Amino acid sequence: MPMPHYPIICYRQGCGQLALYKIAARWSDGITGELKTYALSCEACLPEFFRQSREKQKTCRLTPGEVLEAPNIFRLATGQHDRNLERQAQLEEKLTADEGNRPAG
Repeated sequence: MPMPHYPIICYRQGCGQLALYKIAARWSDGITGELKTYALSCEACLPEFFRQSREKQKTCRLTPGEVLEAPNIFRLATGQHDRNLERQAQLEEKLTADEGNRPAG
């Protein structure tokens, strides 16, 4: 019996919008691998969640043999497993460039 579909809501407390994106990094211990989820985000919250995810990833401590790539943005799709989600590389580049162009604050 198929699982019922349910709405995936943005992680930002009080946002309430549907999540359109998954911010995640590829992780492996050398034997198994998966996407380590940092956030599920609506479009409006995405820039801040992406920035926070990149900062959080930099502080992760790994054991020998572990690999944790930089966070990427994936477009969520109903019924799709992580391995089938489409990476949004152009959006990542845009958000990274936008961050570099912001005035220091």
